[in-house]
Amino acid sequence: MQDSKSKKQKLLQTIGFFAVLGTVLGILNYIFNPLRLGMVKYVTEHDSYYLSLMEEPEDTVDVLVMGDSLSFGMIDTIDFWEQEGITAYIAGQAGQVVPETYFELKNIVKKQSPKVLIMETGVLSHDFSTEMHIMVYQTMYNLLPVTKYHELWKVMLGDKDSPTKEHFKGFEIRDTIAGYSGEEYMVPTEDTTRVRGISRFFMKKLKKLCDENDIELILVSMPSPVNYNYEIHNGIEEFAEELGVTYIDFNLMREEIALDWNTDMLDYNDHLNYYGTKRTSNWLMNYLKENYDIEKRTDEELVNRWNNELNEFKKLFLAE
Repeated sequence: MQDSKSKKQKLLQTIGFFAVLGTVLGILNYIFNPLRLGMVKYVTEHDSYYLSLMEEPEDTVDVLVMGDSLSFGMIDTIDFWEQEGITAYIAGQAGQVVPETYFELKNIVKKQSPKVLIMETGVLSHDFSTEMHIMVYQTMYNLLPVTKYHELWKVMLGDKDSPTKEHFKGFEIRDTIAGYSGEEYMVPTEDTTRVRGISRFFMKKLKKLCDENDIELILVSMPSPVNYNYEIHNGIEEFAEELGVTYIDFNLMREEIALDWNTDMLDYNDHLNYYGTKRTSNWLMNYLKENYDIEKRTDEELVNRWNNELNEFKKLFLAE
């Protein structure tokens, strides 16, 4: 009888402990929520574009761009607005992997209803250990956001500057020029670098999520000698066909977009600068106009807000 009471007491103590722990973590998750606190500009630069998007009013983004740092130089969101009245947002992250993209898209579609998701394919090329590492941490961050944003207490005490750069719907003016002078890297071959297991698994989940939310998924490879070659192109093209989605590889379209290696690169062989972005952005803007029914936004409140963003962009651009 005594043993039975002892076991019951220990069970109740265990349940009580986890109940208290769950309550404490729930309170901390609530306290350290950068969106609730209005402290998005104080999160790490890695998360700033994504969380800034989550601050946007509901159902106001029609074209969503996601991916790793190559996605930062894909489109000029302000030009999309000025020329076509299209609301576009870049929610990329440096070093992003597909599990991260998937989990964040799940949160985004709770608030936004983009018609098109343009995904930069650099997220498909990480090694297994990197994918596993980020997947584990991303799962923990989704369950316990406090583990990601706990350092906001420094901001509450006035002891931290904003690490984020000024951006316009995820688009930065990056006009440094460091040209590429290396060899041709897109040498035709039938060899293939296949998209690997974790990326393949989560891309299928992501495609299903897009289908459930009426989002057209487009895969895009940005011009980047250090990140792409023909074998990688073949692997992504094969996987895009399996998914049933459009694949655009700008590495094979350099003449078509008039890319100039001398003036359009930010850092020699990796990212496009502002001038290179204008080339891919113009092409994609025309492509979307021709192939997708994205209506020009006319709501007065939204128009005024985006025009204010346009004016701020022009002030900064002229100042530079």
